[in-house]
Amino acid sequence: MSKISLMQRASSLIPVIIMLATIQAFAQSGMVKDLTRKDQAQIIREADSVITLKMREYGVLGASIVLVDAQYTILAKGFGYTDPSKAKKVDEKTLFSMQSISKTLTTTAFLMEATSGSFGLDDKIRRYYPALHVQSRTGSSQADKMTFRHLLSHRAGFCHEAPLGNNYDTTKYTFEQHVQSFNGSWLRFDVNEFFSYSNMGHDLVGYVAAKRANKPIDQYLKESVLQPLAMTSSTYSQDEAYQFKNIAIGCYGNNVLQRTYIPNIAAGGLYSNAVDMGRYLQFQLNDCVINGDTLVSGKLLAQMQSVQYKLDGQSSGYGLGVLVRPFYGATMVFHPGDGYGYQALHAWIPQARIGIAIMTNDGLVSPFASEVCEYILKMMLLHNVDGLEKDPDVDLKATIELDPNYIRTLTGRYKSGRRVVSFVEMAGKLAVISEIDTIKLNAHSQQEFSAPNGEKYLFDAGQTGKPRHFVNINQYGADFYIYNDSPTEKAGPGKAAWTDLTGTYSGFNNRQPQTVKIFLKNGYLYCSRGGETKLTEFKPGVFFTSDGDPLIQKGNRIYLGNRIFTKQ
Repeated sequence: MSKISLMQRASSLIPVIIMLATIQAFAQSGMVKDLTRKDQAQIIREADSVITLKMREYGVLGASIVLVDAQYTILAKGFGYTDPSKAKKVDEKTLFSMQSISKTLTTTAFLMEATSGSFGLDDKIRRYYPALHVQSRTGSSQADKMTFRHLLSHRAGFCHEAPLGNNYDTTKYTFEQHVQSFNGSWLRFDVNEFFSYSNMGHDLVGYVAAKRANKPIDQYLKESVLQPLAMTSSTYSQDEAYQFKNIAIGCYGNNVLQRTYIPNIAAGGLYSNAVDMGRYLQFQLNDCVINGDTLVSGKLLAQMQSVQYKLDGQSSGYGLGVLVRPFYGATMVFHPGDGYGYQALHAWIPQARIGIAIMTNDGLVSPFASEVCEYILKMMLLHNVDGLEKDPDVDLKATIELDPNYIRTLTGRYKSGRRVVSFVEMAGKLAVISEIDTIKLNAHSQQEFSAPNGEKYLFDAGQTGKPRHFVNINQYGADFYIYNDSPTEKAGPGKAAWTDLTGTYSGFNNRQPQTVKIFLKNGYLYCSRGGETKLTEFKPGVFFTSDGDPLIQKGNRIYLGNRIFTKQ
């Protein structure tokens, strides 16, 4: 084994050691207290009040919530109605689509297999699925590099959606057809180049595990994770869920969303209720031990709850099937989910042994779930520990002055998914312009800058000296932004052939109509999705957005990040 691989292995264990030490120190400090009946009664009253208030504020039709500690269910209750007819009230047993929370339980199923030795977290995916092949702009064989860790932490470079069976696709495909469509698809980035949130990674993990067990994906996940945790009402089968009489219907405001098949089963197909989600939370709060049996090893559990491929100064980000961030001296582990007229969120604090799950038929994706979660978890933590700690301050380096001419080389617009930010030179400083504010940044080197609130901005100018991307390290993670354009750049080639691609295209997102415009500007092709996103031609009929999404032209259709749009 080389020195480099030894160093890489040692560095990969650091988050695990820190997580285990933090939990142990938190418990040994004497801070954690058992919740008394008086504590629980007050938590219930306050939770009931804030949920009712926030549902009214955001117009949420129906919601269900569960609050637990390691031993007891503190509250499991429904609020509002299952659909706009208001004929049936939501209760703690009402089923909701959990959407991307499915990823957490699919990851748990894999980690249970890894604990038993069936898989290794760093095993290459092609060891189990040799037919996998994808396309990359670098021309290298990226499928050979993909591991389960890459897939479960969104570092495999996949697009958010699959070519067949995605949130923009109204055609019903089998899970087999859905996963087979990954083959030959274009990656956004090379493996481990950037974080790229994707449904494809978790679906691929579920597919491989289910194939090895020789079971359909929904049956495999039921038998491997739902049944061992006694989540008896939960299912990854949509047909089974719709046979359940007590189910909330996905809505956009007062509009009922017609039943839509969810093809990305492992990544988004779970249906569950407050009672069952409480059982999952308690499984986590008891270190994944049931009746004395450890179903997920301590080492793998700590890795699940640690930021993967962490950057210097990063404290928040994606672990394995979950997000993690500091929370008043402890760690919040959580995952949201939304789509098809639903919104859900579950979160727990391992050190304090408390957790919450919220599920709604709020398809408008209001701040309801996140605000309720934040308020109630903080309240529970106050009852659970002797005083809340302040999250650690960001350790900033000394400030330096940079040549304004160099600063201007970093200016321009940068793109990440649906977000665009602009940088300008302002009185000798680099300033970032958002929709609501302009913030001057302090320079610590030619690559590192910081905002007054402690957020870091790390630039990569690349070999050409021109900006390639930057990373914004903030309280929620490390967000990558790719260089898009600048008002001062020279005009592009404005190829005559590109005019055939320009126009307005229509499609669907969660059955809701959506349009995308392709247009020419300053001699370059642009796409309207997520702001004005520049397109670069890779070869005839194949383009890429500045932030990596492929755009494939086929007749009067375009496939943008595998999303189908038809020219009007």
